[in-house]
Formats: sequence, structure tokens, C-alpha cells
Amino acid sequence: MRIKARDWPTEQARGKEPVYALFSDEPFLLAEAETQLRNRWQKEGFLRLQRLPQDNPWPVLREERDALSLFPEPRILLLRLNDLRLSKDAVAAIEFWLTHPPEDARLLISGARPDANTQKLKWFQTLDRAAQVGCVIFYPPEARDWPRYIEQRLRQAKIVASHEASALLAEHSLGNLSAADQAIRRWAELYPGQPLEAADLPDLLGDSSQFSIFDLSDASLQGEPRSVLRSLARLRETEAEPVLILWTLHRDITLLLQLQEGNVQEVMRKERLFPPRSERLLATARRLPRQRLRQALFQCQEIDARIKGQDARPLWPALADLALLFCQPDKVPAQ
Repeated sequence: MRIKARDWPTEQARGKEPVYALFSDEPFLLAEAETQLRNRWQKEGFLRLQRLPQDNPWPVLREERDALSLFPEPRILLLRLNDLRLSKDAVAAIEFWLTHPPEDARLLISGARPDANTQKLKWFQTLDRAAQVGCVIFYPPEARDWPRYIEQRLRQAKIVASHEASALLAEHSLGNLSAADQAIRRWAELYPGQPLEAADLPDLLGDSSQFSIFDLSDASLQGEPRSVLRSLARLRETEAEPVLILWTLHRDITLLLQLQEGNVQEVMRKERLFPPRSERLLATARRLPRQRLRQALFQCQEIDARIKGQDARPLWPALADLALLFCQPDKVPAQ
């Protein structure tokens, strides 16, 4: 039975299916869901964890279904699918288990996200349609949904955060589920009941590459070329992903154009922009010519081609040129 990922909080709290199949390409989401499910089952008395062998788990799965004991010990069987191309024996073993799941066992199947073709295979269709199976595919939040995701995580942790703190946390942790979760957990544990303010974020997030990427954004918006070059050097040293740097700068360029060409208050509301970032964006939108920003969009396309290996020219100098384009020409130092 397919369960939508958005319904998982309710499902994992009250679901009674003896088998769950959880899939995701995001390790954090998959590990979190597995932990939540195991914790619930253990509260129900299924205390022993038993990992099935990786090389050939199917004979063991068959044996465990009909295992008899004078003193049965409720157990959780963990089956990790490292390869989603299952053999006929594997499909038969899964079907064998589902015909009569033992009352003293729970089965947790997990693996990477199956693509559209894999979801048409017999073994997946069996899991997806079986009434006694909860089948869930978890997808990481898209960039446009990230602020809403952070707000939801803050509410779950019972943290009251200012709009500015929530927005900045979303920006500084963008795409890094683990970093966002660690920051939220750390605040809830160290300062229970205390509201979260924007000034608290540097200490929470530390000197991670995600935070440094937005240091670069701030330096660019403020027209500080030396800070821009320092941030880029630090990002390169820590092997930050160029695609995230490009995404951040491209987003800033797009926001600046929206502020120049549209209703400022509507853009602020729609994009959830709060001080001090909103103030920096407004000041930069007034300072930079529109033609320069449109030129920057073409530079983003060229850099994207270099990231994808379609253009052999050096990547990092191009990122530096793009970031420095935000700065006033008379402030740009010799390189």
C-alpha cells in the first residue's frame, strides 16, 4: 500500500502494518524514517534487531517466516536492498513472507529510490499493492520548499523562531538536511524553551561549507571584493560543491532582477525575505545596473556548462568573476 511521504509522521505514529518498505536517495531522510519505525516497534515489544545478510538474504527470510520456538522473541528483521534488480528467488521469498507474516516479527525493507522503470517491476508492484505493506518513497525538499520544510522542523522541535532566524536558517542550510537537523536539535537541547534569533545562527551552524556559501553571498551583495575572494578561497579549500555556489549566486541575481522589475513588497512577501538580507538585496538592486545583472545570467549558463564538463575552461575563476560582478568596478582589486 503506497503511503505519501507527507503522511509519514501520522503513519509511523499509528500504523499497524507488519511490513514497511522505505526508499530514498537522501540518506538522512531514510535513516530518520527507519529509526522512527524501529522505535515504535520496540515500544510495542519487538526488541531484538536482526539484520539479514547482504549477499543472499532470501533463504534466511524464508526460514524466519516459519521459525518455531517454545519461547518466541519478538524481533525486527532489517533487509537492506543494495541492488534494486531482484532475482526470481528474491521475488518469491518476498511473496512467501507476505502470504503469512509471522505475528512475532516485523520486516523493514529499505533501499535507494526506485526509478520509474523499477517501480514497474514485479517485486516493487508486490510491495506497493500489498495491504499489509506500508510503502513510502521519500524525496528531499526542493529549493522552493526549503523554507517551509525548515519551519516544519522547527515546529516539530517545539522551537519558536523569529521570521528572520527561520529564513536565514533555511538559506544557510539549503540542501543540507543533516546540517539543518543538527542545528535545530542542538538549539532544542542546549536552550530548551528559548526563542531562536538570527544572531544565534553562526554559533549553531559553525564554519560549514553551507554557511560559507552564504558568507560569499553576503559579501557579494555588500560589494566587498576582498571578502568575496576570501570566501571563494575557503570554499575551494573545503571542496564545496560548485553547483551550490552557482545556485546561490544565480538566485541572488534573479531576486535582484525581480526587485528591479516588480512590486518590491510583493517580491519580499512571496520570497520570504527578511532583514538584514532583504535590506542588502534592496541596496544592491538600487546600486547595480539591470544590464549587468542580465549579463550575469549569461555567465551563469556558461559556468553551468563548465560544471557539467561541457566547457573545458577553468571553473573557479569563472565563479570569482561572477561573484565580483556584484561589486562596484572601482572596488575590485587586482587579481
